[in-house]
Amino acid sequence: MQKILFVILNLVIVAQLNLVLSQVDAKQRKDVAIFRKVILAKESKLDIHNNKDSVLFYFDKLDSDLSENLSSIDQFKYFGKALSKIYSGHTQIQPNKEIYREWLSSRNSLPLDFYLIGKRLVTNKLLAEDLTIINEGKSKFQRKKKVISGTEILSIDGKTVAAMMNEIGEFLSSDENSIDFKYFQAAQLFEFYRHIALPFDKDSIEVTFLSLSGDTSSLYFLTGTAPVHTINKRLDKSERLYQKNESNLGEFAIVNRKGFFRFRSFSMSVGSKYEAFLERSFKKLKARNIDELIIDLRGNMGGVMQYSFMRYIVGEDVNLGKYIVGKPKKGFENSHIKKFDSGYFKHRAISKKQARLKRLGKFNGGIVKTKAVDTSLIFHGNIIVITDEGTFSAAAILASNLKSLVDAKIIGRRAGGSFYKGNAGTILLKLPKSKLQLFINPNSFYSQLEEVEDPLLIKEPDLYLHPLIIDNKKRDMYYLREGVKAFSLFK
Repeated sequence: MQKILFVILNLVIVAQLNLVLSQVDAKQRKDVAIFRKVILAKESKLDIHNNKDSVLFYFDKLDSDLSENLSSIDQFKYFGKALSKIYSGHTQIQPNKEIYREWLSSRNSLPLDFYLIGKRLVTNKLLAEDLTIINEGKSKFQRKKKVISGTEILSIDGKTVAAMMNEIGEFLSSDENSIDFKYFQAAQLFEFYRHIALPFDKDSIEVTFLSLSGDTSSLYFLTGTAPVHTINKRLDKSERLYQKNESNLGEFAIVNRKGFFRFRSFSMSVGSKYEAFLERSFKKLKARNIDELIIDLRGNMGGVMQYSFMRYIVGEDVNLGKYIVGKPKKGFENSHIKKFDSGYFKHRAISKKQARLKRLGKFNGGIVKTKAVDTSLIFHGNIIVITDEGTFSAAAILASNLKSLVDAKIIGRRAGGSFYKGNAGTILLKLPKSKLQLFINPNSFYSQLEEVEDPLLIKEPDLYLHPLIIDNKKRDMYYLREGVKAFSLFK
């Protein structure tokens, strides 16, 4: 009798466990259903850079992948992989605190902190509180193993940075599926993305790096706790710099008889103050009779399209491309889209504006032409544009306009954003079960260029530059000096 009761009890426990798991699976699949429904309803062009059938195939596969109970990181990976197939750099999924906790609790990281500068991986100085934690229980021999701050790492566990990024790139979105913007996104979270793409499967990992003498050296490190305090401090510093850059209207100077614009972001580059800044700057160029201009767009992730800036370069009534709200605001939107958010407020306003222009017969398919400008201020000289992996969205389209309309030369590295087209106008979607947050984009923008088979060719720099300079100010000065010197190369 006791044996029968034991069997019955076990069957009841198994049945209850299966019920709980099925409920979890159902919630995961509800996330998939909401994910699919909102993207199809609100993403402007699902086939902006990829075949629509291919995108839908990965969406269908996502439902299968999430049909069983998965960890937070695995859910993040599957959603990220499906979303990346749209090939739209604006359309992203963000890790949340639960995912970070899962990563850190795995204790499967190197006792180093590293991040990307461009496409080069460099080490950071560890804080004392992290040294105490990561050295706990290790032998004196292991504790002595160090890589000094600012050292370039060439490979980890036999994989080069490029090889690791190819794997990491599966979970990151970018225009035209270009690897460049993926480097920019992974820059400050390289170890997190390496972990989700290529988790270590052994205790001792080889790290190959360049020594101070310039020689290649290797050390084997035991895996364990990540230096979380150092990582958090670096991320906080990066976030503060990002916020500072986002509020930057633009900078202008005349250096060595060259005009110099530095645009760190175009988020605030609109309105009367910005228009006054542009007019003031171009008046200075005219007054000093300057005929060479440098425009530095490194790390500029975009914001407001720079149609106003371009009128000072090409004059009035020149076609710069199109801007269209592909999926305007509806009367009722999905309840999981964040409504009390600046992005959604903008979406509502621009949807109304487009509808009004259509009623008046003035929309013209979204084509944008330059407006009137003081013709005496139009710049007719030579232009150099500096780009890198973070030159994206409005900044990439500005570089595209400058290159294609006035034969500006590009120096630096290939821009992260498309020179042809993209989805934009970010609104937020929060999935109810996983709490993952997605960026959906109901608008589309286009340059005036005709599409080509290889959209990356136009972005190739006329002069490639990739110095490893740790200090931001020194790096800025380097690019300014190279910009000044570059005019002589293109005469």
